Amino acid sequence: MRRRKKKILDLKYKIIFIMLGIILSIVFLYFSFHYNLSCSFINDIFYYSFKSLDSKDIIGTNINLELKEEIESLKSSLDIDFVLSDFEVINGVVISRNPSYWLDEIVVNRGIDDGIEKGMCVVVSKGIVGYVKEVYSNYSIIILITNSSFNNTSIRINNSYLVLEYDKKGNMIVNQLDNSSNIKVGDVVLTSGLTDKYPSGITIGYVNKIENNNLGTGKTLYISLYYDIDDIRYVSFLKRLV
Repeated sequence: MRRRKKKILDLKYKIIFIMLGIILSIVFLYFSFHYNLSCSFINDIFYYSFKSLDSKDIIGTNINLELKEEIESLKSSLDIDFVLSDFEVINGVVISRNPSYWLDEIVVNRGIDDGIEKGMCVVVSKGIVGYVKEVYSNYSIIILITNSSFNNTSIRINNSYLVLEYDKKGNMIVNQLDNSSNIKVGDVVLTSGLTDKYPSGITIGYVNKIENNNLGTGKTLYISLYYDIDDIRYVSFLKRLV
């Protein structure tokens, strides 16, 4: 009799536990559909699992670095504020550079088909790059300002018209400047506009250093570019419209 009562009691408990399980399941499903608890729960699991991972570890720090630099360089090359209204700007990309003539010339992917002509001035946003030496159907060769052919180029610093020269080390200089000159370090060096080759007011560089000559009768100015001549990627041709 006692065993029978015990079995009946055990069966009641089992039924109660089953009913509780069913009720709890129904409640869970109800709140899952109405309050999206299951999705939140899953999201929390993934969130806290990956929270400790830094995005740099997943993506990598250098994947898009070069692309970003190229985009910024292109954006910069388009922002040329010294171009006169009578010039059209034609943008190009440097496609070749001979290590043997690294500071002498570059090859750009614009040519006759793009309206490029021999002698055109070539610039970047921070200053003059050079001029077109040779032009073909779809590319052109540019002589850089660091080439010795720019020797004796007319320039302007403040209100003084001077001559750009190159010393034996290839430095851009202005020789025999009068001691009374008020030119100082940091002054901007511009094209003079005294020739048809270059429009007036294009930035060449800046005065980096001033030295007295050995006799003390004058000064020598040392000029530096505002940009890195070793890292030219994009350039702009200035095509005269009139």
